[in-house]
Amino acid sequence: MEKKRGSLFTVRDAESAIITYTVLGLLYIIGICLYELVVGWNGVLQMLRKLDATSPVFNRTAIAFIIFKEGADIMLRRFNEWRAEHAQSLEKAKEQGIEQGIEQGIEQGRAEVYEAIAAWNRRRLAAEAKGIPFNEPPPSQNGHPNG
Repeated sequence: MEKKRGSLFTVRDAESAIITYTVLGLLYIIGICLYELVVGWNGVLQMLRKLDATSPVFNRTAIAFIIFKEGADIMLRRFNEWRAEHAQSLEKAKEQGIEQGIEQGIEQGRAEVYEAIAAWNRRRLAAEAKGIPFNEPPPSQNGHPNG
């Protein structure tokens, strides 16, 4: 049974986005205040007008930044998940391949031994049918042709 993948955007991502937006907002307000101080302070009302006039640009920029930042984070997490899953499946396939190779090797070895014994027996029966003495030792099962 395959495990269900969680949502792309988690609570952790939402908290991170809110914190990022808050930090950017504070920096934006501090930046406007510093700007107003440098160009000449005309009071709080003038600063609020400046914040109001530039807030749409700030919002678009902050949201684009957060989407980029969180999107990159999500993509990296998914990539790491994929890489871990791929490594596990690769290791599993490797183990299965080794086991399958061992099984095939054992089967092939048995077939070769059987063929060697069958060939020896054919030679023995042929010699026996011709009345020729047959003194060739039978092949062994450990891979040596003689004994």
